[in-house]
Amino acid sequence: MSQSLSGIPSIYFCGHEHCQPGHSFGPAVRPHYLIHVVLSGKGIFKHQGHTYSLKSGDSFLIKPMDSTYYEADRNNPWEYAWIGFNGQEIPALLNQTCFQDSCIFICPPDFERKLNLRTLMHSILNTFSSANYNPFTLTGLFLELLGLMTGPSVVEGNSYSTQYVKRAMDYMKNNYGYNIRIQDIAAAIGIDRTYLYRLFMEQQKISPKQYLLQLRIHIASDMLSSSDYSITEIAYSCGFKDAAAFSNQFKKMTGYTPRKFREYLNLEKTIYRKH
Repeated sequence: MSQSLSGIPSIYFCGHEHCQPGHSFGPAVRPHYLIHVVLSGKGIFKHQGHTYSLKSGDSFLIKPMDSTYYEADRNNPWEYAWIGFNGQEIPALLNQTCFQDSCIFICPPDFERKLNLRTLMHSILNTFSSANYNPFTLTGLFLELLGLMTGPSVVEGNSYSTQYVKRAMDYMKNNYGYNIRIQDIAAAIGIDRTYLYRLFMEQQKISPKQYLLQLRIHIASDMLSSSDYSITEIAYSCGFKDAAAFSNQFKKMTGYTPRKFREYLNLEKTIYRKH
């Protein structure tokens, strides 16, 4: 029987099964939410007329009163673990994952994510089966699981690769002022650094490192033209280690030092006001 605390999800049950070839369930409905995580093997999941082929690392979500059907592959049947849960806050939580607009999570092509999912599911199963488990611990593990399912889903014809690049750009725009590395960006969106580099070169024709530098210089230019912040303040605010490093990169990209750039802009403003 589940334990629940006000304001956190109620986890009703957890389970695990290594299915027999062709083993199926449904079509049927459930009165609560249910997530299945594929630990190994393959199978299919059917929902609203669509059939999804899923493999190790992938997951599928069943919402309350949704009719679904799922079946293990006959040659390589899946092993999966599941969590049944509910709560008023669940829709808001799911809206921050790939389940906002999809019923499936497709694991990115990197081994680390699959390993994390498998390890995390075993921790959830072990915690739930222990006597007098701490509901905060179980909820923390469950939220960590949802946190791994933030990869984009394919909507309106957008490919996974396009969505990954967009998410990487959004991450940079929100974190350019910090000492972030490209591997931090890749980890935040759940893919490998090498894969992120390839996606940027294919879609943007520049590396993610160069895109981040251009973003920082662009924002620094705006700050130089629209504020009285010192060169050092702008350097630190845009993620450079010091004013010298900022000035060096700024001159490489614009042909001006930050000071000369600001003087040139101020001169243009003065001439404009006179006319």
